[in-house]
Amino acid sequence: MRPAYFDNSLIELGAGMHFTAPPPPDVADLRHLASHNPWQVIPCILANLQQGRFDVSRRLVRLMHETRDADVWNACATLLSYATPYSVIRELEAASETLLEPKRSPYTRRYFCEILSCSAGVWGVPHLIRHYQELKDRKVEAEVEYYISQVLEAEPGPIANGPRVLWESNGLPPPFEESTPVYLNEEYLALLESTFQRLVSSQRLREGETIIEGGRLNIRDVAQRLLTRVQTGERLDRIAMGRMLLESTTGLNCRAFFDDSGRLKNLTAAAIVEEFLERGDADRYQPGVRYFFGHRIPD
Repeated sequence: MRPAYFDNSLIELGAGMHFTAPPPPDVADLRHLASHNPWQVIPCILANLQQGRFDVSRRLVRLMHETRDADVWNACATLLSYATPYSVIRELEAASETLLEPKRSPYTRRYFCEILSCSAGVWGVPHLIRHYQELKDRKVEAEVEYYISQVLEAEPGPIANGPRVLWESNGLPPPFEESTPVYLNEEYLALLESTFQRLVSSQRLREGETIIEGGRLNIRDVAQRLLTRVQTGERLDRIAMGRMLLESTTGLNCRAFFDDSGRLKNLTAAAIVEEFLERGDADRYQPGVRYFFGHRIPD
């Protein structure tokens, strides 16, 4: 069970990358990493990552091997997405098929899609598309199409919309006629591949760089798009993603974006982003590179 100081942490409409309340003074003590209680391990990892101690992040992969608790996996997925080196995510990806055993559930595979999309490495996009092909569950496929869209599309478009659908009749006369959907998956996969290759080629993206919303990660651009969205209140999904990306990169506390019910507070959110942009802090962050709380995440 989550401790009270971590109750709303690592939740995009909650405390995000911050502790819900002040944690115990020894929360970062490395002895907690050996605990059998995941809710001692995860706060310890977060506290260390906030200080730029990225060597603790491999404990997240071990934790996912140790437990199948959904809340623990959600917390691990969030930290892996925004705060860990690509080498650790590659390690997780290499172990993904083992972690999918024995049921190979599409709902379990969705975690790997989330991590690959939110960490947004150019190297990870082919792996993300491979996982998508293996899902075989329309509900989960639709979720992952959103994940892929946030990497490859500036705004939700054909990728977010998923494959085109044709309706195939059984050929019987009414009232016995029935139609079944036929998803044009090969056409959709070709769209994913061509879009990705076009972006890599046109922007000369390198494998170790980060791509988000159809371009090389630039935290100033992220903040400007986020400001536009919170002012209009449109695309709450992209607002939540932008909040997590801005907060994780800079350490800026964005929990005031949302009230206790998860409703967007437009004016408050806009003021936070405007102040960040006016300070010029975005100039500290190199495009294409991931940071966590101002610390450059090692490759």
